[in-house]
Amino acid sequence: MKYLVFLSALILFAACSDSPNSPGGDLPIVQNCRIMETECKGDTVVVAWDVVTVEVDGYGIWFSDTDPGDWINIARVEGTTTEHIATSTGYYCVRAIKGINSSEDFSNKANNRAEMYLLSDTLTVNDINGIRFEAAQTTIGNATEAGFAQDLYIAKSGDTILMYRGNTEPATYPGGSNSLLSTASNFVAPGPGDAAWKNSAAVQNGTGYFVQLESGDYAYFMVDTVATDYVVIGSSQYQSITSLRLFNTFLF
Repeated sequence: MKYLVFLSALILFAACSDSPNSPGGDLPIVQNCRIMETECKGDTVVVAWDVVTVEVDGYGIWFSDTDPGDWINIARVEGTTTEHIATSTGYYCVRAIKGINSSEDFSNKANNRAEMYLLSDTLTVNDINGIRFEAAQTTIGNATEAGFAQDLYIAKSGDTILMYRGNTEPATYPGGSNSLLSTASNFVAPGPGDAAWKNSAAVQNGTGYFVQLESGDYAYFMVDTVATDYVVIGSSQYQSITSLRLFNTFLF
C-alpha cells in the first residue's frame, strides 16, 4: 500500500509538470509567490511564498524559462523559500503538498526576466558610435560628445571594428562608463573578475555579448550585422535585479 501511495504521488507530480494551470487537489492555493531580489546573486535565484493556512508536508516549486512553456518540478521543500541555480531567467510557481493531495491550483507566477528591447540601431564608426544600456531603454549616441555617457563604443583597428569599454579613451570619448564586455555563448554572464571580461572585443555577425555595467547590473545585446564602417544591433536585454547575471532565452 505504501508503494501504491508513493506511485500515486509521482503520477500527481508528472501530470502537473507540463501545465502550471492544471486542476489539482483541494488544498488552498499558495499565495504571493515572489522573487527575493535582494537575495538573488549570480546564477542563484531565491523564490519565496506565503505559508498556507492548513497543515502540509511541504511545497513543490515549478520553473519554466517561458510562459507558456515546458514546466519542470525543480524542488520540494518544507519551508517557504528555495534557491534555484538557473541557466536562464524564467517563471516560478508553487503548490502545497499533503500526501497525494495538493493545492487546487498553482500559485501566481513570479519571474526574474530581463527587460527586453527589439532594436534595429546602427552604430557608425566616427559618428553615432556609442551605446548605453538602461532598464527603461537602450540608447545610441555620439561617444565623442561629453553629454552622452556611453557604456560601449565602436572604433576601427585596421580593417576590424572593435567594441570598446566606454571610458577607454576619455580624451576622445568623454563621459563613458567603466563597463566590460564578454562574448555570450549561453544565458549566464560571467562572474565579476572572470577572465572572460574584456576591455574590447572584435564585433562579429550574429553574436551576442554580455556587458558588466559600472552600476553592478548586467546587460546583453545581439549583433545582427557587421559591415565595413557600421554595426547593426538587433536586440538588447537589461537585468534590473542587481547582481543577477541571468538573461532570457527568448525575446518574448
